Amino acid sequence: MRTLLCTLLCFWQCTAQATNYFVQDKSCEAISPEIEISLSATLRDLDNHQRKRQNLRQKALNKYTAQYKQQYEQLYVEEHFTTQSSHSAETPTISRAKKKLHYLIKLTPSKNCNQQVAMTSELFISGMHKRSLSTTIEGNAMEVTLDINNAPKFTQFNNPLITPTNFFGLQLGSSYEQVLATLGLASLSLSDKNNAILVYGRNHAFHFKNNVFIGYQFHEMLLPMVINNELSLANEKLQISTGTEQTISLDTNLTQQAINKLKNSFDEIETASYKVSIDKSEQRVVGISHGEIIKNIENTTQCYNGSMLADEYLKKHENSKTLKVVNEDHDNIIITPCYEFIYEGNGYISKLKLVEPFSTANIKLAALAGYINQSKQWSLTGINYNDPVSNLAKLGNYDEFFDSAEFTSEHWDGYFYIYDGKLLSAELTSNDY
Repeated sequence: MRTLLCTLLCFWQCTAQATNYFVQDKSCEAISPEIEISLSATLRDLDNHQRKRQNLRQKALNKYTAQYKQQYEQLYVEEHFTTQSSHSAETPTISRAKKKLHYLIKLTPSKNCNQQVAMTSELFISGMHKRSLSTTIEGNAMEVTLDINNAPKFTQFNNPLITPTNFFGLQLGSSYEQVLATLGLASLSLSDKNNAILVYGRNHAFHFKNNVFIGYQFHEMLLPMVINNELSLANEKLQISTGTEQTISLDTNLTQQAINKLKNSFDEIETASYKVSIDKSEQRVVGISHGEIIKNIENTTQCYNGSMLADEYLKKHENSKTLKVVNEDHDNIIITPCYEFIYEGNGYISKLKLVEPFSTANIKLAALAGYINQSKQWSLTGINYNDPVSNLAKLGNYDEFFDSAEFTSEHWDGYFYIYDGKLLSAELTSNDY
């Protein structure tokens, strides 16, 4: 019994003395001077960069524990990762260069932090505070799983049926809030002060004016592929009925009589011919719309262009995001008019994709096509789409290798994709992440 009591007492004391970590918590009040720790590690081509960051966090906390014997219950944390190439971009080579990953962490003993955003050391090391959705991370000495039951979920339509008066259980005239409550998290939203469009899956658009559901649109080519690739594959199925006839699935071969009935019931029906064998084709529905379809959305999103730190851009333009996407990993993606995809989670910019300009001719969501038509080609701190790859030397170091250039600078680390010596697109990870 005494052993049990001692064990419970020890457990209680250890729990009471455990340190919680807080990131971007303005409620924290410093009670001791800031503690700064700097470390670095070598990066090679096959290294798991996320794992390297976790290792540096673990070593930094170990160093803090070893040097500062006093255990604080609350630590406010600021951290910064940077990468540095082993040679200059002025002499690029197709051989891969080793790079250094530098890590700076600042720990401030604090009080009165918000316990709702407290993290254990394991969660902080895992890097979950940099993600909008958490997953399981397996390691030699750590396995972390966050409870995401309270996170928004993508909804599978239980009854994927539309009629002229009923759209997945919703009617024209429903409120914006009612649609969200019924259908859950949308894949894409496009909005201005008075108008809004919510896209579910990749093919279903709900149109709103002054928060009232005014029109529904389905099309197999609703969005461009570059955006489709970011979205969940859920909610693809659709069944159509005029209200009195048997339901029609998208893979149903339609007679001209059936097509005429649909056209009499819905505002617009589009069909296409599908080749099902060498000598046989079928006519199927590829698009349908009913009600008022919003054709134009006023654009209020400013291009990033590398004019400031990405996190500063996010804060400055927090309320002016015309086009927003939520991908399958629950990353929030802001798509600017300059072919920039900015990935955000919990107030941080984690990734930037610079996309090659693409045609809007086949985009059936007219307001989206108009948004993209107003756009310019991407630019990053003076480096532009279709510039010579050698221009990257103005920003940082790079290694050219066939159709890509591995790039590293003070704020970004990743790849530019090239053709005929010209820059086409890029996928960059933020070193401020």
